[in-house]
Amino acid sequence: MPGLLLLIAASLPSVASINLCADQLVLTVAAPEQIATVSWLSADPEESLLAAEAARYPLNYGSAEELLRFRPDVVIAGAYTNAFTRTLLARLGYRVVDLEPESSVAEIEANVRRVADAVGRAEHGESIVADMHARLLELAAHRPARALPAVVIEPGSFTVGEHWLANELMTLAGLRNVAAEQGLDRWGSLSMETLLTSAPELVVLTGYRSTQPSLANAVLAHPALAQLRARQRTAFVSGTYWACGLPQSLDAVALLQAAARQ
Repeated sequence: MPGLLLLIAASLPSVASINLCADQLVLTVAAPEQIATVSWLSADPEESLLAAEAARYPLNYGSAEELLRFRPDVVIAGAYTNAFTRTLLARLGYRVVDLEPESSVAEIEANVRRVADAVGRAEHGESIVADMHARLLELAAHRPARALPAVVIEPGSFTVGEHWLANELMTLAGLRNVAAEQGLDRWGSLSMETLLTSAPELVVLTGYRSTQPSLANAVLAHPALAQLRARQRTAFVSGTYWACGLPQSLDAVALLQAAARQ
């Protein structure tokens, strides 16, 4: 049996990833033996949900020169990853697969299938998608009867609006995104006055390098925000759940539902 497993692993293409979100999909979908290298950001827990897994592999900084020594069969990149690197690798004969950013669960499923096909694990990709569908049904059964008005507040006073993955995750959790109701598209910021008048009943803080002093983090100490948090429910959900669209992003739905039930 061990010999058979080694034979199967040897028949699969080796894969390198040069984009944070692509890294995490590769780590989720590919067999460990296939992964030659992932980008350095994926090993940073402030950026990546799978930092511990990523740290087991050689890290790259996204240059074509670095990838030449790994000679991967497939390179997984983001559509907005350095265009020079992607073009040069393609000219050198490497198969480069570009992934569009995910703004919905459907797009996560599409990228899971795209990566799975590229690394020769289409059946495993379908299994992951099936697990996601089952998880969605389970989460729907725990959706609160009343949609709680909620807002995400990130360092620097940024928030998430409509047509963004975090907004869909909030909706799946049974929440109303008050930033989207204010007309915010994708992501941006709300003034403190608008935030207060929108009357959220759940404040979702994401945090980012909170131990490092910065003007962005200082915003979270605003007295008006502190008073709002004292009156309403507050949850802490890492922005890494929706910075990249992953099967693991559904864990954020469960965290938001738990906060709404407090």
